[in-house]
Amino acid sequence: MTTASAKTVDITVERTIPAPPSEVFDAWLDPKVPGTLWHEHDERIFNPNVGGLWYLLSLAHRPEGTPHYGRFTEINRPRLIRHSWMSRNTLGEESMVTVTFRKRE
Repeated sequence: MTTASAKTVDITVERTIPAPPSEVFDAWLDPKVPGTLWHEHDERIFNPNVGGLWYLLSLAHRPEGTPHYGRFTEINRPRLIRHSWMSRNTLGEESMVTVTFRKRE
């Protein structure tokens, strides 16, 4: 019998934002802030607490919508947010997203 193993791909994206990490952290979790993942969707469920669920549906590119969903697994203000991510593109597999905030000299 053959056992399939999950393929792991790490992707790193870095941005420098001229603000203290605590302000960027708070803005990242505010769905009213333009430019965040949670801003402007046709449907949204958003509970940014450990174990809390999130769900986003955008009808912009498909009439039936593009649902994305997951759960928050770690929140450590002002340093780290970790949540899962699932959509039709992940084929039922849960991806993990980690966002870190740190001061740059």
